[in-house]
Amino acid sequence: MAAAEHDSEKLRRKICKKSNRLRETLLKKENISAVDFPTLILCVCNGGLGNCVAYEEMLEQFGQFGKKCDILMIPQKSYAYVCYKTIAESEEAYKQMNGHKLQSTENRPNEVVLYTFYVNEVGKSVSPSRERPPGLILLEEYVTEEYAAEIIKSVNWQDDHVKGQQGQLKHRRVKHYGYEFRYDINNVDPDEPLPEGIPDVYKPLLDKLIDSGVVKHYPDQLTINQYQPGQGIPPHVDTTTAFEDGLISLSLGSQVLMEFRHPDGRHLSVLLPPRSVLIMTGESRYVWSHGITPRKSDIVPLADGGLTLLQRELRTSFTFRKLTGVKPSQLISDKPDVPCNNSTASELEKKHVYQVYEEIADHFSGTRHTPWPNIAEFLKKQSPGSLLVDVGCGNGKYLGVNKDLFEIGSDRSYNLARIVRERKFQVYVGDILSIPLRAEVADVCICIAVIHHLSTQERRKRAICELLKVLRPGGQALIYVWAMEQEMNKVKSKYLKDNKSSNAKFDVENQSCENSKGDIVNHSQENSKCESENQSCENSKCETENQSCESSNCHTENQSHQSKEKNMNENIVSGCSNLQNNIKTGNIKTDNTDLSSDLKKLEVHVNRTQFKQQDLLVPWQLKGKEKKSESSATFHRFYHVFQKGELESLCESVKNCSIIKSYYDQGNWAVILEKI
Repeated sequence: MAAAEHDSEKLRRKICKKSNRLRETLLKKENISAVDFPTLILCVCNGGLGNCVAYEEMLEQFGQFGKKCDILMIPQKSYAYVCYKTIAESEEAYKQMNGHKLQSTENRPNEVVLYTFYVNEVGKSVSPSRERPPGLILLEEYVTEEYAAEIIKSVNWQDDHVKGQQGQLKHRRVKHYGYEFRYDINNVDPDEPLPEGIPDVYKPLLDKLIDSGVVKHYPDQLTINQYQPGQGIPPHVDTTTAFEDGLISLSLGSQVLMEFRHPDGRHLSVLLPPRSVLIMTGESRYVWSHGITPRKSDIVPLADGGLTLLQRELRTSFTFRKLTGVKPSQLISDKPDVPCNNSTASELEKKHVYQVYEEIADHFSGTRHTPWPNIAEFLKKQSPGSLLVDVGCGNGKYLGVNKDLFEIGSDRSYNLARIVRERKFQVYVGDILSIPLRAEVADVCICIAVIHHLSTQERRKRAICELLKVLRPGGQALIYVWAMEQEMNKVKSKYLKDNKSSNAKFDVENQSCENSKGDIVNHSQENSKCESENQSCENSKCETENQSCESSNCHTENQSHQSKEKNMNENIVSGCSNLQNNIKTGNIKTDNTDLSSDLKKLEVHVNRTQFKQQDLLVPWQLKGKEKKSESSATFHRFYHVFQKGELESLCESVKNCSIIKSYYDQGNWAVILEKI
């Protein structure tokens, strides 16, 4: 009995010590102040989406203390809020759940420990901010109750005979007037107007806005969205090339909290009351992203300084826009050529791969959380103590999957490597075409969604050679590339199937909502399409912490990318004699080969459609990108999508390796190689 009491007291002290540290962290990093007296709202550390804890798990655990409790999950945060109707329910949950362990799951390899805190103020994502983004105009009670009722009555959701006017999306019902917003391409075509323009019932509202001077352009397109409680919109910036400045959104029905995020990390929330009009102009239109977190309630402040919980009800939004007249086909006029030699390939990749990832690194990383199951399984099978090298590691989401491995990551993007380092993993900035590690140093390598960014056959082969160079004999490498075939055995990949209901930052290769590299679409961070209400929507410097020069060739520390490219042939070919022989025999075209007669332009791929060619540019729209011109918000990344058997043929052309396994994984081709 004494031993049990001792263990219990030891555990209590451990929980108390950890709670005190987390309390300080909440205040310092999130500006959330925990209080020592019971409140209706609990902040639960480690119970958030950032720790791969699901809403259903939290509801199951905390719902037992109050049947009508509400769970507020916040994107990319490791904490969540639990709201109760009575203090007694909140107190019981606080006592029972502080220090409670959630066991590991398929998507969460490790258990997590929950820590509970009482709060009487919450973060900006779940409660209105005092500030607003510059250029944002909110007009409260702008229409009368009678006029609002007239507008709602005029919407006929049963009238769906006009093609393109009405649809049922994953997150809401939607209706268009004037022009259809195409969610498959995130744009409108000014040459294809709908039969019915904006109805006359909205004329008094629009005339009033124009006469007051808050709106400069008279709208010619209207999108009506109807949301049930619990539905929301992923963060996004409205298609910049499609619509003029000054987006108008009328909210009828329920209140809702809209969140605005700046690229520098600032986060503001604005409460949209019923019958209010929101106008986004200037910076709030083009720089800040906006979205609505899907949940059934909002926390709002009371006049006395306290907090209350408002349940969301049915809400209808009316978004008015003025088309710019820019056609989707006009977005890129200067299409680059398919590279014909190493020099042009290097320039293309610099502009349409490396520079793009430097620009989108933070936005890109924000959508990368969960490891792909087959890759995680491969890593977990590796022997304890093995050295893993993740080449092209992105934000490092595969580092730490198997904690029994020694690991080092690399990425050509300095900004992505910075994110990995902030997560306390070993990482260096480096090029896959010249890996600055000792030969035969690694037991296992992974290269996920990288090689398809290389624009010639020669460079893709060099990458395979470099991976094999750093592997010891008997070591294995797992390689993933995006597949030309997005439909296999009459089953469409998730990338194609979600073209009507999802605009997530789907990894173009694996079509799960998180990937290491290579995503295809434009606006969302959630697993849902950004068809929103307002959107027609190396240097080789050793960046590793505590990394000694024993594990990598740190003599490249001050070497620039340009000098690496200049010396690339010497560095790579010496480690891959088979490649050199192919160049000599003419099986691979060299820099001096004249291919001008075979040149063709790189086309811009239309998101969520079948590929029409192997070499193409894939758009990525950086949400909230501060720009000098509207078109600069969209980046185009080069891809070479692989046909069936092409990856195997590429690997077989390289000596000293054998293919252990090859397979198709939701829109990707994958191989496991073993060095012999």
